[in-house]
Amino acid sequence: METKRYFRYFTIADYEREQKWLNAMSRSGWNFVRTNGFVYTFEKGTPGEYIYKIDLPNESMTDVEVDAYYKFMEECGIEVVSSFKFWRYLRKKSTDGPFDSVNNTMAQLTMVNKAYGMATKTLCFFIVIFALIILALNIALAFVSGNVAELISGAIYGIASSAFLAMAIIMIPIIQRLRTRVNELIDDIQIKG
Repeated sequence: METKRYFRYFTIADYEREQKWLNAMSRSGWNFVRTNGFVYTFEKGTPGEYIYKIDLPNESMTDVEVDAYYKFMEECGIEVVSSFKFWRYLRKKSTDGPFDSVNNTMAQLTMVNKAYGMATKTLCFFIVIFALIILALNIALAFVSGNVAELISGAIYGIASSAFLAMAIIMIPIIQRLRTRVNELIDDIQIKG
């Protein structure tokens, strides 16, 4: 079977764009097979044979519940093609119709809210990790004295500050984009409601 691999990077805020790209590839005759988050593998197939959707299970679900949910999806003709971290890549035959109704704003809002929550928790997780590392290193430095302690302390704070700043530069715009999308969907619901 003929395969193609593409290197692409999508943030958690880009899942809709990623989903559109997977569906465009399908319309071109390339069926998505798997990803590791950076490399996407496709197999040659019939143009438009499948439609794809990216899903993020509810965090409140246990592993057993998640497995049962996706087993039910399979019984409905929806296949889990690939998974990466928490994401599930779903596909179904395009002849079976779309995943959602034409205007399912509530489903979109639910998905964006899940992604927003995950991005926010990731940022908080990294903040806690950085704080614990700095605390542990400061405790370790209590046993070292003199110029060496000052040099190590300065290096630690410099590295930790740079890492924290880099993480903030990456994560805050992602969180802002997701929050903006949440607000757009809420406004859409209010206008229609």
